[in-house]
Amino acid sequence: MYSSFALKISVHSKRCLTSRSSLQISRQRFTTNADISTPRVPCLLSKRAIKPRRRPLESVRRPQSSYFRSESNTSSSSSARRKSTITPQHMARQESNASEPDVGEALRHLREALHAFLLKPRTVPLPRWISPRLYTVTFSECLGHSSFILVAVSYATDDFLMLRTIAVLGSTCMLFFTYFHPHGRILWLPFKWNCLFIAINAYRIGAVIVDRYAARALSDEMLKLREDHFFVMGVVDFAKLVRLAEVETFEPGDMIVGQGFMNRYIRVIVEGDAECFRDGVKTYTLERGNFVSEGGLHAGLMLPGALESCCTIAATQHQRGQGGKLRVLRWDRTKLMEFLKSDSHLRRALKAALSWDIVRKLKGQRRMLITGQVNDPVLWTEKRNVQNDNRYAAVVQNILSHPHHMELRRDELRRYRNIHHIDDEHHLWALNRCGWTLEEFERGQRLRRRDSDRGIESGDEWKISNIFGTN
Repeated sequence: MYSSFALKISVHSKRCLTSRSSLQISRQRFTTNADISTPRVPCLLSKRAIKPRRRPLESVRRPQSSYFRSESNTSSSSSARRKSTITPQHMARQESNASEPDVGEALRHLREALHAFLLKPRTVPLPRWISPRLYTVTFSECLGHSSFILVAVSYATDDFLMLRTIAVLGSTCMLFFTYFHPHGRILWLPFKWNCLFIAINAYRIGAVIVDRYAARALSDEMLKLREDHFFVMGVVDFAKLVRLAEVETFEPGDMIVGQGFMNRYIRVIVEGDAECFRDGVKTYTLERGNFVSEGGLHAGLMLPGALESCCTIAATQHQRGQGGKLRVLRWDRTKLMEFLKSDSHLRRALKAALSWDIVRKLKGQRRMLITGQVNDPVLWTEKRNVQNDNRYAAVVQNILSHPHHMELRRDELRRYRNIHHIDDEHHLWALNRCGWTLEEFERGQRLRRRDSDRGIESGDEWKISNIFGTN
């Protein structure tokens, strides 16, 4: 027979075993679901009863004592607390700042939205007969591939503006790829370099747009002149030349350039005709679109300063005296050479236009012989040869007047001689006319020697007047 105390102990142990078995069952049941917490089943007779956890109260913002004070509190704590320094103006300023939109917060939200959109993995819908695997890609990776594709396309583009535009688009795609990189880190090094590339290309695009806008301001007369005689040049390049030039007008019979005078201008005829004379003999005529005093520019001779004129050029005066005025575009030779050095594309286009101009002048001389405008062909041919020799001597004189540029001009002068068939005899004659010897020309400097005719010592410093034998 068991006592009542033993029965109570046995009942208590059985109940504890029951609770432990139910706890093991509940653990096995909820191990597959991580979201559901494991319940705690204590003994029924345990003194530790499960009390429901109280939900923590939300933090209630207590009103600031400086804003809300009762009369009793102010009277009791006036000696212990300092007076508030917040003024109504300060409160109004805080309210206005709170009402204004926070730009930094908006940019942060925008960055987070772009980050979530560009880096979200997306499945590529490939058919199973191509690949049973599922491929994922992000928009950031697509922008990275697009950048390299656009750069490859720009290499195959001939148009300057289109090439720069595609380059800007490719660099912009690379900006997004480097900032929203799939690895989660911002690649600052390529990001900064692409910003620099975008700035350079944007500047060049803006310059092209401005030049094209300025080309639209050309008059109909200039556009017609370009279509007829400067068709090898683009409209933008021709507009640059026109903006650099000055308009000059001559009456019929006025002299433009005198024979033997120094001329520092290059001209092109816009309206009217002109005639060239060597020692009073008419050698050829100039028409609309012809250059005047180009001085070897067609051969690449970038000669600054002035050149001696080899002939006299005057506006054509008709027999009845009803001839129109002669209008030309005039460029300062030195300024034009500096401008051409800074724009290689324009320099090549102008050389092509000058080559066509020489062909037109030669055709005009042939037309003079055919139409009977030449009375004495022998004298006319002689004066033309003298004119060509003096033109070459003027070119050599300009080169020798700048000895520090002689090495740069040597190849250009050789090219000029090949175009105009200047042999060694005429070359030596031009050097002697300028007071130089062939040895001095090859060395690039004058030798110090004593002039037996004048009885003076000549050196590196010499005057232009001595070159032509004048006092």
